[in-house]
Amino acid sequence: KAIDGDTVKLMYKGQPMTFRLLLVDTPETKHPKKGVEKYGPEASTFTKKMVENANKIEVEFDKGQRTDKYGRGLAYIYADGKMVNEALVRQGLAKVAYVYKPNNTHEQLLR
Repeated sequence: KAIDGDTVKLMYKGQPMTFRLLLVDTPETKHPKKGVEKYGPEASTFTKKMVENANKIEVEFDKGQRTDKYGRGLAYIYADGKMVNEALVRQGLAKVAYVYKPNNTHEQLLR
């Protein structure tokens, strides 16, 4: 289930876990100070459709830190073999951001 454009909640190893998509940032929809930003709802809907309509979801962690300070998994998420992170950038709904080595294996792909 998509929480917003760059955050999803999935069953992972039998437990519900929230994941923050690596290397991308979408406009906010639930930020307490920023509110709803332009294209935020579209990014959320895009991620939701991609994840919820998929028959198979895969999680790929990178070489570095696997969770953020909020306890969210940091990962590339694949819906039926298509990387959600990349699809958001290609659709113009996300920008490449939060690039921290060594969690940047797919940086060139996303740019």
